[in-house]
Amino acid sequence: MEGRHWLWISVVFVVVIIAVMTARSLVSTNQQQQAPTSSNGASVTETKPQSSIATPSPRPGSVKPITISIASSNTKQDWLREAVEKFNTASMSETRLQLNGGPINVVVLKEIIDGKPVDYRSGTMVSDTIKGKIKPTILSPGEESWLEKFKKDWQITHGSSALRGDAPVLVRTPLAVAMWQSRAKALGCWPEANPECTWGKIRALAEHPDGWKSLGRPEWGKFKFGYGYFGESNSGTLGIISMCMAGVKKTKGLALNDVDPKNGCGAFIAGIERGKVHSGKSDVWLLERMRHGGPEYLDAVITYESNVILMNRKYGQELRESLVAAYPQDGTVVVGHPFGVLGNAPWVTPDQSTAAGIFREFLLAHEQQELVLNVGLRPADPKVKLGAPIEHSMGANPNARLNILEVPDTLVIERISEVWHTNKKKSVIALPFDKSGSMAGKKIAAAIKGAQEFVRSMDSEDTLIWIPFDNNIYTGKARGTKAAIGESLVEEIGATGAGGGTSLYDAVFASMEELEALRKKYQDTVRYGIVVLSDGEDTTSSRKLTQLEEKLKPAEHDPRGVQIHTICIGTDCNEFVLKKIAAVAHGKFLKGNSAEDMIRVYKDIAAHY
Repeated sequence: MEGRHWLWISVVFVVVIIAVMTARSLVSTNQQQQAPTSSNGASVTETKPQSSIATPSPRPGSVKPITISIASSNTKQDWLREAVEKFNTASMSETRLQLNGGPINVVVLKEIIDGKPVDYRSGTMVSDTIKGKIKPTILSPGEESWLEKFKKDWQITHGSSALRGDAPVLVRTPLAVAMWQSRAKALGCWPEANPECTWGKIRALAEHPDGWKSLGRPEWGKFKFGYGYFGESNSGTLGIISMCMAGVKKTKGLALNDVDPKNGCGAFIAGIERGKVHSGKSDVWLLERMRHGGPEYLDAVITYESNVILMNRKYGQELRESLVAAYPQDGTVVVGHPFGVLGNAPWVTPDQSTAAGIFREFLLAHEQQELVLNVGLRPADPKVKLGAPIEHSMGANPNARLNILEVPDTLVIERISEVWHTNKKKSVIALPFDKSGSMAGKKIAAAIKGAQEFVRSMDSEDTLIWIPFDNNIYTGKARGTKAAIGESLVEEIGATGAGGGTSLYDAVFASMEELEALRKKYQDTVRYGIVVLSDGEDTTSSRKLTQLEEKLKPAEHDPRGVQIHTICIGTDCNEFVLKKIAAVAHGKFLKGNSAEDMIRVYKDIAAHY
């Protein structure tokens, strides 16, 4: 019995040993498969190295950057682009340009004009921000009054203030009238601005029936002036404000009761409008037209000193004579480009607001302010001395006497806009509209939306001639002032259906004949234009392209003639023909596919009238 007892004890002992060893093995295996735990029982992530080299700690430069955005006016785009590139690169390594140990990345917001992304126009950046189309951290329009308008409109729309802190000026540039040097000398504006170099003298020239003959230069014909559309072009807006102030002989303190269509303000604007032959959304576009067409096409354009310098630097060798900046002695605006941080906007975080302040100090530093000169702008820092390229050889006068105008408040500016729309030169516009079978479906639906928007965008006394076409030309559909036919025309356009062939050449030909007949009646008291929409493929015209080109030839050398803008719709559009028509008649060629595209394109063209 005793032997058996020890045998059982031995068996049990062996079993226990085996059980303990097995349990330990299971625990060890289970520990390898599970993440370890901290002392409080929470899971701790375990990182297994891929090699024997220890994993390095994260580098400071690998911290996620803080991104901020700026909507900036296009006058300073070259300087700002270089400054942003330099800042973004330096912020990767320089702690003074970082926040919370991480870099700051600045993005410049763009708008689309003529199918190309460009820096913003002042009015558009304000309206797009109010509407929420863009959500910038920073606004930097081309003049301080735009920021005041933004404050007012934001308060009305949102019931709060979006801007935080001061809005210091980054750069400055005087508003000027770009003229061919010979014209500026004849007006007493070059090489030094004499006291008679004034808005008043420009008005007298614009109103005089003999034009340049009144100044002893009959061979130059009538005065041909161009400036941007009020509210779309900053330089055009400020130019019209300057005209109003000259009309009431004020350089500051312009009040609401100073602005009226029938007083000095309105009469002055109406007088200069008589000499206007071209308008548009951009003074740079007008300067390009001036460069291509020469003195026969435009004598002068309202723009900035910096743009005069830019034109001479880029195209000086090919210009027939230099362009120079005239500084009207009865008053001009020296614009300052403010830097406003939208620190209270709902999409801007406190860190982004702080980062914007760091970027602001970078732009205001002496080094960046010296670089402002390189693009023909004047630094905000008074310690930076003016120098090249702000010099006579580039069409600018650094020592010019500037009789600085005080820009009025936003309510007065809005009243000037109303007076300008009342007194500006009226337009007669023909609207040939392709309704052929190839336009069926989405094309014609989108085109209708655009054409309707064009009608809404015109002024009440502008005359509209609706000319839909397929293989036939329907010239008797609707014509008259917007005030008389606007609502019914919008309905007429909406009812347009697609079908038949495409007589594009015949439609443009017929539109020209309509306007030529009206021009004999109204002469140069109104402006004339054709806005033609098509997918570009002519299939049924009785005339050929060469015959149409022959018809359009006079427009090529006539700045007061019919300006033709063409719109190409659809991905299968034949661009060649429409581009050719627009080029001959000093118009724009634009294209698009969607209803949104067409609305944008037609609104763009409306700003030329």
